[in-house]
Amino acid sequence: MKNMTVNIYFFRNTQKGRIEFEELVKYFMDTPNFEIFYNDNELNMVYNDTEFGFKYMYKKTKVSQVENIWKLDPSYLNLNFILCLPILIPSFAAKEILTFAQKLAKLFDLQVYHESYDDVKQFNIADLYSVFSNAQRAYLSENEVKEKVFYDANKLNTICKYQRSLDSYVDSFQNEVDVHPCVPIIDRANSEFGICSTWTVGVPTLFVPHFDFVNVKDSEGEEFYIRRADFMHVMDKYLTKVDNDLPDMYYIKAKAAKQSRGLSGRLRRYAIVDQVFEQLPICDLLDRY
Repeated sequence: MKNMTVNIYFFRNTQKGRIEFEELVKYFMDTPNFEIFYNDNELNMVYNDTEFGFKYMYKKTKVSQVENIWKLDPSYLNLNFILCLPILIPSFAAKEILTFAQKLAKLFDLQVYHESYDDVKQFNIADLYSVFSNAQRAYLSENEVKEKVFYDANKLNTICKYQRSLDSYVDSFQNEVDVHPCVPIIDRANSEFGICSTWTVGVPTLFVPHFDFVNVKDSEGEEFYIRRADFMHVMDKYLTKVDNDLPDMYYIKAKAAKQSRGLSGRLRRYAIVDQVFEQLPICDLLDRY
């Protein structure tokens, strides 16, 4: 995997025996977004998170990867089955991965071990999240990660929740309002970063939470970036606050969108024309506390 990982090893009480290999493979094959890869030494079950833009994996190895295994309680059997949890991802994503691992542990009656543990333990999501957090902090204290952007932890949690809820917003607005994903953008030359929403002039649209920029698309198919303050200066009276569990969300209703069709000229006055932005996957954002 691209990023350094926290390796969590799965064990099972010897009285339970080993997991049936075919049963384990079938479980991952039946779970969306997992792909199975083989080589001579191990079986890799790779999850491709297309919404956040990263991958992680479980692997089943032929031989034990646990150092000093002889020190561990012999009543637990090492399954040579490992979760490789990336540490350079948002905490929201790490919690999702551990929630899935918790379900897996319960289903197959598994215990876990990490090198920071004294011995094999029952699965505890809070303990394992602490392992992840400690590993991330230690890595960041020793390494410079220029490819990552540190972003307010509460805001990052909100946009992650939003990103995972796109389909539910489409349903709640009954397909009558455009729903777009959050798009982090950065101008590296000027070190300017923010969350971008998208709006096609005249179209009813939901704006993403905590947006800093809007990618405006006019009736002629041209598009440009505009900063939030400038966008709100022109559009504030046309926007409606969304009343839900996520903060700082607005949408433009059909009637207001129709009324605003002639505003693309005013918006273009504020277009950012002297900067170049690139899009980032959400996985390139790390929590800043």
